[in-house]
Amino acid sequence: MRPISRPQYTGNTITQYKSYLSYLIDAYGNYCSYCERTDKVDVEHIVPTSHNADLELEWSNLILGCPRCNRDFKRNKNESRAGYIWPDTHNTYHLLQYHTDGRVEPISNLSEALKSQVQNTLDLVCLDDSGQPQKPLCLGRRNAFQMANIIKDNYIRENQTLDEVCIFAKGNYWSVWYTVFYSIPEVKTALENLLPNTDIQRV
Repeated sequence: MRPISRPQYTGNTITQYKSYLSYLIDAYGNYCSYCERTDKVDVEHIVPTSHNADLELEWSNLILGCPRCNRDFKRNKNESRAGYIWPDTHNTYHLLQYHTDGRVEPISNLSEALKSQVQNTLDLVCLDDSGQPQKPLCLGRRNAFQMANIIKDNYIRENQTLDEVCIFAKGNYWSVWYTVFYSIPEVKTALENLLPNTDIQRV
């Protein structure tokens, strides 16, 4: 889950929340804010409007979510932001452990309270679907790890350029690519700047 910083909204007055879609894509890229896939994305209310109608058009309550994460799993289950982690307020990358078999879980050194919040978010959008009959995220991350490690080996052998690495990494699963290239400073920095408003330095 890529951490993001929220730019100030400077566009026209919006009267229908779906009209924010193009602004959100410009702000964050055409990626689901939860699973990081380039699927079709919706304007996603972090706090569902069924629990707080006043937030329907509030820019600070909006991110992007794919139909799987937004409609199939999250829906209106969370009544507020409390008790969860969110990519626009937490350094979500550093709270999650990505495994080469596609699983994702809270990192091991968290306090029990923070670990619970991380797990709540994983469960809310079923970010670790390894136990589901259909597991597109788990399989997708597994494939991304395999591809990223091949590209890393090629890069180390100077058979792949930095620009080429970024082209591959811009596909899906940013956090997987960032994990694989974390130890290579120039690629790590390029990935931090690859997608709009990535905020990996957030404390």
